[in-house]
Amino acid sequence: MPSVCTVDQLTEIIVMDGFSASVTRTQRKRSVGFRVVDGKVFVLAPESISKAELRLMLAAKQEWVNAKLVSQSEREPLPVRQYVSGERFAYLDGELRLDVRSGAFKACVVDSQHLIVTVPQAKPGWVRNALERWYKQQAEVDFNKRAAHFAPLVGAWPTAIQIKTYRARWGSCNNQGEVQFNWKLMMAPSAVVDSVVVHELCHLLYMHHGPEFWAQVKRVFPSYLDAKQWLKEQGYQLTLD
Repeated sequence: MPSVCTVDQLTEIIVMDGFSASVTRTQRKRSVGFRVVDGKVFVLAPESISKAELRLMLAAKQEWVNAKLVSQSEREPLPVRQYVSGERFAYLDGELRLDVRSGAFKACVVDSQHLIVTVPQAKPGWVRNALERWYKQQAEVDFNKRAAHFAPLVGAWPTAIQIKTYRARWGSCNNQGEVQFNWKLMMAPSAVVDSVVVHELCHLLYMHHGPEFWAQVKRVFPSYLDAKQWLKEQGYQLTLD
């Protein structure tokens, strides 16, 4: 099995004043990473860092964590999906209006604005599954095209491109030269998708987030910080639910 740049090995919980953090240990990470996603705090840490040390680090980042938690709690809630005709779904730089019809399982775009989904019965779960399959199919074609465009600019070519479902990650790579992308990015602006593609291709050269890595990303995609900020603020909206 190829080794991935982030591999979960052991999960711990650290209870702090006002929040609890889920700690994932990995043998491949040298520094400690902190993330707040959907109102939850996550820590990725090497096995060499003790739980007491992590608690001190979390205490030092208490203000930052609290600000993130407050910001995410104030987000406008996403509309509840019914998966019926007329609902709109984001797709790259635009959106598609859903048109549910009776027939065999299928999803296809009939023009630039309408997405027809046919299902034997208009069950919400069936419609959603058809939509997800369609997004994954588009992602497979789209990411291969983008990787083919940016690989010569980066100077690194992936050995394989895989489409994955991640909850809190947009892409990943491993030391076998394989790159993975979250199909939900098909609901993000094209510039954001490009930034993620460049990010993962640059990892083929640098399997870390050091200065050399970020210099390469910036050289190929100078506006990567804007895309990174967009994902931090709007990434939670990239969902079919």
